[in-house]
Amino acid sequence: MMLAGKAALTTGGGSGIGRAIALAFARHGAFSIVLDQNIAAAEGVAQEILRMGGQSFAIQADVASLTQVSRAFEEVLKHTKKLDILVNSAGMYVYKNAITLEECEWEKCLNVDLKGAWLCCKYGLPLLIEAGGGSIINIASTHADRAQAQAFPYGVAKGGLLSLTRSLAVDFGGNGIRVNAISPGLVMTPLILDYFAQRPHVSIEELVALQPLPTRILPEDIADATVFLVSDMARCVTGTTLYVDGGRTISSGISHND
Repeated sequence: MMLAGKAALTTGGGSGIGRAIALAFARHGAFSIVLDQNIAAAEGVAQEILRMGGQSFAIQADVASLTQVSRAFEEVLKHTKKLDILVNSAGMYVYKNAITLEECEWEKCLNVDLKGAWLCCKYGLPLLIEAGGGSIINIASTHADRAQAQAFPYGVAKGGLLSLTRSLAVDFGGNGIRVNAISPGLVMTPLILDYFAQRPHVSIEELVALQPLPTRILPEDIADATVFLVSDMARCVTGTTLYVDGGRTISSGISHND
């Protein structure tokens, strides 16, 4: 198995993309640690992994809290004695614009989506260095490249996450640490499906049809890309962004039919 003997931590691992990544790591042989603010969700995923014969445990932490993140990585050391892989998948959306957005909403979004990734790297990097190297994956978004109306400041945070990825890759490559980002497009997570359920005037299928590759993107598709990037198959890949978006970012979405 590609990740046998590795210890991997996934934030936001209790649901959606994070859950798919945590499960994929376990299937490929890693000790898969599930961190989420919702401990019931995290424990549910950890139990799934144990039932399939893997190794796992759950940690409750708010990634925006320095104290909670510090304690979380202390727990990692108690259980696994090392860390080889860190995935920053925890995130949140805010649907506002620059005028309607409240200061507290700005702070919450930036704290979870950007500060949280930095804090996890702050406490995760020493463990990766001690292990002799490793891999960090930051789950960004196509929102960092293409703005969506009334979706501020999510894109701002994800743009910062891409810059964080490059900075970390430059600073810690000499320690054998690779840092990459994945920018998913429209992924069929429970959160996204609920969003569209509340907006019946917006069609998922119409949006998918605008992609050059008109295929529904599943959380498992992001997980597969993550497994590739943290594996030895990508041993010379660092500081880059992998788009798993059906071609959404490269296309205007305008179709000229005869």
